[in-house]
Amino acid sequence: MSADRMENRHAPPGVNSRSQTAAQSAADLEVLREIEHVYFSPPSEFDAARYVLEHAPSPPDCDAIEAMFSKLKRQQQVVSGKALHLISQQRDNCDREFAEIQNIRAQLTDTLETCRKARERLKTASNHLTISTFVILANVRKRQIIKSVLKSLQLLQNLRSVEKDVAELINKKEYYEAIDLILKSKKAAAAHKEYTCIADLATRLQDTLDMTEEKLDSVLASICYNFDEGVFKKLKKAYDLLGKTQAAMEQLHMHYSSAVNESALEAVKPYLNDSSLDMKFQEMCQSVPTTKAPVCLLNLCEKLFLVMRSYYLLVNWHAKNEESVPSSNVFDIEKNVSREYIKQKLKAGLIRIWHDVQVKVSTFLKSSGLEEFPFEKFIQMLGILRKLTQVAEIFCGDTSDLLQDFIKTQSVSYIKNYHRGRMEELKLFLENEGWEQCPVKSTFNIQNLQEFKQFRKYLNPVKAEASMAKAQSDATSSAPSQDDSVYISKYFTEKTSRTPFEIFRNENVTNDDIFGIEPESEDSEESDEEPDELRRDFVDETDRHDYTTTNDYIPSPSKIKESVIVTNTTLSVLRNCGQYLQISRYLPQISLEVIMLMNQLFDYYFYAVHLFFTSDLNVSSSTLYSTKLNSVLKRISNTINVSTEDSASFECPSIPNHLDMESEANLHGLSERIVGVESVIFLAKQYGLLHPYLESIVAQHQRMILEHFRDNTLAVVSDLRMPVYMCSASKAVDARSALIAMSQVRWDVKNVAVEHSPYVDMIIRKIQVFALRLENISSRVTLNVEVINSIWAMVSKFIVHLLVEGFSNATKCSNGGRGLMQLDYRQLFLKLEKISGLKPVPYQDYVDKYVKAYYLPRNELEDFIRENNEYSNKHLIALVSCACENKRDRQALSAIIESKDGTG
Repeated sequence: MSADRMENRHAPPGVNSRSQTAAQSAADLEVLREIEHVYFSPPSEFDAARYVLEHAPSPPDCDAIEAMFSKLKRQQQVVSGKALHLISQQRDNCDREFAEIQNIRAQLTDTLETCRKARERLKTASNHLTISTFVILANVRKRQIIKSVLKSLQLLQNLRSVEKDVAELINKKEYYEAIDLILKSKKAAAAHKEYTCIADLATRLQDTLDMTEEKLDSVLASICYNFDEGVFKKLKKAYDLLGKTQAAMEQLHMHYSSAVNESALEAVKPYLNDSSLDMKFQEMCQSVPTTKAPVCLLNLCEKLFLVMRSYYLLVNWHAKNEESVPSSNVFDIEKNVSREYIKQKLKAGLIRIWHDVQVKVSTFLKSSGLEEFPFEKFIQMLGILRKLTQVAEIFCGDTSDLLQDFIKTQSVSYIKNYHRGRMEELKLFLENEGWEQCPVKSTFNIQNLQEFKQFRKYLNPVKAEASMAKAQSDATSSAPSQDDSVYISKYFTEKTSRTPFEIFRNENVTNDDIFGIEPESEDSEESDEEPDELRRDFVDETDRHDYTTTNDYIPSPSKIKESVIVTNTTLSVLRNCGQYLQISRYLPQISLEVIMLMNQLFDYYFYAVHLFFTSDLNVSSSTLYSTKLNSVLKRISNTINVSTEDSASFECPSIPNHLDMESEANLHGLSERIVGVESVIFLAKQYGLLHPYLESIVAQHQRMILEHFRDNTLAVVSDLRMPVYMCSASKAVDARSALIAMSQVRWDVKNVAVEHSPYVDMIIRKIQVFALRLENISSRVTLNVEVINSIWAMVSKFIVHLLVEGFSNATKCSNGGRGLMQLDYRQLFLKLEKISGLKPVPYQDYVDKYVKAYYLPRNELEDFIRENNEYSNKHLIALVSCACENKRDRQALSAIIESKDGTG
């Protein structure tokens, strides 16, 4: 056994490793795990033999030693087999490495040979070359070193002067060159990091670049106030070099927003009595005195326009110089994308900047107390705002809805407040009016007033059609005309500090100039000045005739066909209308509101004249007032002293005490009544003259309002003559004395009289006195034929009613009496016709039908009673009593009369 072991012990290691089975491999792996780690130590640090001897069995035992030996032998075999296996696996790699080692060995041999040859040649050179040759070589080497040092020193010097050079370039506005210098210097510094001082300079260069960018940003901010194409082009080039074009555009828009805010603050600040740095814009606006507000608004718009113009020029520059170029190059595509982004950004910026401007202007207007502006200043304010909206149309194509709505709201509020003052003023004027004719020419109309100077071409029939069409176009469109566009565009494109608002600083400018409205043509037949009659106290001489006064004939006081009767209050109303129309002309969107206020002026004047001059009417008014006249007076009465949310109440005027309505010498104030009524009629005619123009400035669906006022108010003004003139006409003859005289006449005479009754002469004498006094009035008031006829018509109306009243008082009446009645009234009207000049005298039928009714048979008399409602029941009963001899017929007809009264 031991011999076998010994034989196996000396066998070659790992002989049986290739025939190992899987079980043997597992056993070998187990053997490897049992090997102590210390055996794997380097030989220099571990002695295996000594270690085994030290760990031999004690006491020594042959079996134990043999077992240990077998274990160690087994471990050796396993380790050797494993190593051989690994070596066989890495044999190819090992061969390659050995080949590389051989190659390196050959190269080392060649290197050693080269070094040997070099040493031999150096030795030969040292034996043959002189010392001077080596000096030359040393100097060349030194020169190369010095040139390198000088180059480095020059770089250091240039880097140290970059900050100064950049500052000079910035001052010369050479922004691109400055940025280019900094970037090149940074690149050079990065290439020479070996120098410690260069590293410090690189930090300073970065600081210089940051400071330069801040300087560029400040220059960019200044562009917002005055766009300079050359400066911006250089800035754009510099930012392109930095690769910050889009960022610069974002920053520029922020600067423009700040510029709008700063410009607004700077514009308002000079007009504050006490400004604080902590005040907000709205607080500053509220602190601006009302007297300074108009000029402050002008300054605000001028400042804001400069910012808008700068942005407008910026957008135009980009449109001209930054067109996209079609290309498939990636770099060009990126540039085109950037250009498109900037283009969209600029387009959106137009609307945003205009919105900021609107907010600033609206804030100022809300806080400036517009209602306290004088009228001319308010018109100027409208002109400024209109000009601003035209600027916006050119700037961004916006219709300025926000500002337009605000202007409309504020203007309506102002005009209503202004109107309230004018109504109070009108009430004062009416209560103190002397009702004397204002001396004007017979051709005078509203075109002669300065306030209507701008409207002459609309009121001139020759030019009216074309002018109306233009006015209607202006009313329906808020966009500026082509002339306006050209005018305003000039300020956007010209290199000047002027603005389209400078026109408002010219003291000689007219409102038409302000609003860009075509002025009156110079060949107009109307004078630009007000008539001399409105400034001098004289009346044109009118041809008058001396008439011989006889008992039988007194001519009409006047033969004038046309005359103009106006008062100072009438002119005041017309001037107010002119001012109102100026507002509607400059702000057509509130035209209807303005026209309604004009109509209120007319209504109030109309109502006051009626109130003043019909308060003493002492006869029945049922036949004096037409249905439309009653309706108008009722409507106006309902609006006076009635306050609504939309309009303030207006106090009813008080009847003045200074008017003499009792004196017979002046026909109970007939002169004042004539002036009052005719001034209203003249006023209505002027409103009618304005009607076509008013229709042209309102929307189509609003015209029916104007037509209703024309047809139901202006058209019935002349009806006011009847009740007013009746107040004097009814006092021309003393009704009580006349009735007493008529009662003394016997109407039951059997024979027809050949002479008229005495009361006819009494009435004629009174009429003659009336005519003489009317002639005296005509010396103070220019009475035309229409006025005279209206007065005499009322005299006639009063007389026929007086005659019917007197005839109805007769208890008995024969055929002869009826003939006498006809003789009396025919004689009376014959005289009245000669005195008044009326042919025929009106209202004769009233008495004629009444007298002839006495002759009607029973059936026709019944029809007469049923059909004629203008006679009172008293008159009809008296007629029945005298005309019907049959008692039953009298009772039947009286019953019809009474039932008629009950039905009515």
